[in-house]
Amino acid sequence: MAKKIVKIDDNGFKTCKNRALGDSKALKLHVGDIVTWKTWQFNLEEVNFEQKEGLLLEIIEETRLENIVLIAKIMPFGASEYIFVPLFSVTKSEKQDYL
Repeated sequence: MAKKIVKIDDNGFKTCKNRALGDSKALKLHVGDIVTWKTWQFNLEEVNFEQKEGLLLEIIEETRLENIVLIAKIMPFGASEYIFVPLFSVTKSEKQDYL
């Protein structure tokens, strides 16, 4: 069963036992951040491994096979539906808006 994260431990990766898979990434990301992740892109001629970008909507905690895993709910740029990506494969984008 999935549940929304309310508070994150500030200790991060300083201990051997993290609360969840992806816990150290959760300390660096906030809702509203522009994030990137890599994914496979298939078409008829070839298979590519490409980088995608989107907006982080939510960080969700799920139990999978008796382990706690953090999942990112992301709205990819140019898409009409959000996707779920394991948080450990998501990084904060270096792009910024200069006004």
